[in-house]
Amino acid sequence: MGTLRSSARSPRVAVVAGGSRGLGLLVALELARRGWSVAVSARGEDGVEHALRRLEHAARGAARMHGGVCDVGDAASVERWIVAVERDLGPVDAAFAVAGVIDVGPAETMRVEDFDRAIDVMLRGPIHLAWAVLPAMRRRRRGRIGVVTSIGGAVAVPHLLPYTAAKAGAIGFTEGLAAELAGTGVTATTIVPGLMRTGSHEVARFRGRPSREAAWFGAGASVPI
Repeated sequence: MGTLRSSARSPRVAVVAGGSRGLGLLVALELARRGWSVAVSARGEDGVEHALRRLEHAARGAARMHGGVCDVGDAASVERWIVAVERDLGPVDAAFAVAGVIDVGPAETMRVEDFDRAIDVMLRGPIHLAWAVLPAMRRRRRGRIGVVTSIGGAVAVPHLLPYTAAKAGAIGFTEGLAAELAGTGVTATTIVPGLMRTGSHEVARFRGRPSREAAWFGAGASVPI
């Protein structure tokens, strides 16, 4: 079930998968400030409500907002969310895949399930989002898809192997998609941020010696780079 907050209709609609916190929320807030109608997804209702409150304040009544609970690792869940967004806000002009998870620890402490979780969210998530919005974008011959990857997907980072594997896959997917879309009027942009203070250390899961892993990871997350 989606949550809709209404004001003036904006002709431009953006969706941010994983828009309830961190970088995803910042992207959604910037779009709202620029007058876009914005839809955000999160894994729980609390995250959706938090994002909508922030968005309403940023937009100051200039756009419509939609929030929905969505599991980006589930293609059907993403499809349902996009259908609800287009019903409430209109055709999607831009889609951003930002949702992420982080497991921190030595490779030998990671389970296959940790890789599955990372790949579901950070590789299959962008694929599911792109496949949900692309058919309509292709028909209109316009649209923008942005996938937030990481420098950790381009340069392997110790103790972040599931994250690195999933982000590397997301880079390959988005670069390949961009090439496939050439000449269609639709673009795919690979976004490769460096180290940022997005609060990831507060939601990361730590393996091996958790206190030691949390210490270095938390310190690294606060370095001003």
